[in-house]
Amino acid sequence: MRTLALGAIALLFVSGCGGVKFPVSPAGHTSPPTVVFIGDSITAIWGSGQEGLQFTQHPTWIAKGISGQNSNQLLARFQTDVVALHPDIVHILVGTNDVYPGWTLGPCDVPAGSQNAIDSPANVTGMVQMAQAANIKVVLATIPPWETDPITIGDVAYNADPSVGRYALINSWNAWLRQYASDNNIPLADYHTALEASNSENYNTALTLDGVHPSSQGYVVMTPLAEEAITSATKIPVVPSKLVQPRVPLSY
Repeated sequence: MRTLALGAIALLFVSGCGGVKFPVSPAGHTSPPTVVFIGDSITAIWGSGQEGLQFTQHPTWIAKGISGQNSNQLLARFQTDVVALHPDIVHILVGTNDVYPGWTLGPCDVPAGSQNAIDSPANVTGMVQMAQAANIKVVLATIPPWETDPITIGDVAYNADPSVGRYALINSWNAWLRQYASDNNIPLADYHTALEASNSENYNTALTLDGVHPSSQGYVVMTPLAEEAITSATKIPVVPSKLVQPRVPLSY
């Protein structure tokens, strides 16, 4: 498994298109894979082109992001929005709407008492297994940082979740994703590392719109990581995955 993380500042002026060579067909023409990107508003904004054309310049990339969705909701629509489209690869970016206070690595109610249990590891594993059963290769991704350094009081992130405990939840989820991807030989695009500030918790201020979503410069940073992970996925055979229990210490 290749964990694909590049320094955010070094990538600010990377165009995000070109430079990555996709497999060449026998006729000698490039044949880029069809990729469905499933996720929440981070994916939706990326695919819309409103924060830059990096995504839309890839004609075989399909955005299936819906604002506010968590991993339960992605799993519920995975058959329709991914499997039924028969892509070569699926890129799964999910978890920002899972990791609110009360979330744990396992079944939990978020927010507490909501009776809407989220089991993020089981949901991602379910999506991966559905993809593999349909001979669709998988790319996973860490979720981005939260808030800016210093904190911007009143921005979207602050209003959604100002708790300092959120950073530990994000770190736990990303650690699980990295471990699961490594154990199952799934390429991982490490967006958190590429977008983070020097404190390793918040966004680099230049790379976010509002403490939740990447800015146009943030998507410039993310796009080459997606390209590299997709290229890696094309070279890996589809092998059934397994559910991995976390080996990292959790602190909330």
